Amino acid sequence: MWNNALCNFFTVNSDKRDVALLHEALTNALGDEKPVFDEEAVDEEAVAKETAAKESTAEPTKITEQGCVALASSSANLTAGLPSNLSSSLSGRERRLLEMLQAVTVLPSPPSNTMSADVLTLTSFIEQYGPLARADMRIYEVDVANQLFAYELRFEDARAYVMYNFSFDTHPLPLPLGFMASTKVTLYRTDNPEFKRFVTSGPLSITYHSAVVVIVD
Repeated sequence: MWNNALCNFFTVNSDKRDVALLHEALTNALGDEKPVFDEEAVDEEAVAKETAAKESTAEPTKITEQGCVALASSSANLTAGLPSNLSSSLSGRERRLLEMLQAVTVLPSPPSNTMSADVLTLTSFIEQYGPLARADMRIYEVDVANQLFAYELRFEDARAYVMYNFSFDTHPLPLPLGFMASTKVTLYRTDNPEFKRFVTSGPLSITYHSAVVVIVD
């Protein structure tokens, strides 16, 4: 279900990717009947209008779960076996986003020997706080207009905020409401895969086609 949604999401042109699809598919995959995001984070009318507009222009390829088996491949071979229009259009940044969406959730991950070194390092770092599969997961940002998507992974002694930017623009980092302006965090960016620990002192941003993980412990 989740892999199928990822296939359909990345098959359409990047400017037509609808993060509402990720929200719906992830909510279903988690087994929740009701949305699990903050109500204030989404303008339902805007989402409905944006979705209707994209459905009228986008022509996504319908891919079966079986046809998406390549999504379990390592990032180096991630596009092997995918539809030609997808494999030829995914950039390196997009492949990292795709791999993050597979590996950094509470859902079953691809085998470790198929994941890139960067994602293995990230998941190992996060799992020092507990297994990903046992974390509490909550979607808190679904910004259709700006193509931003974010969720929280909550452990007993830490919280990880995983944020995605599928647009070509740089945006303010979509941290949850109530996040303290001065907080000691560990930050990881897919466009600069290093762990940096510091106390926040001002606004943070997320660059185009990238993901950012902020860990508070």
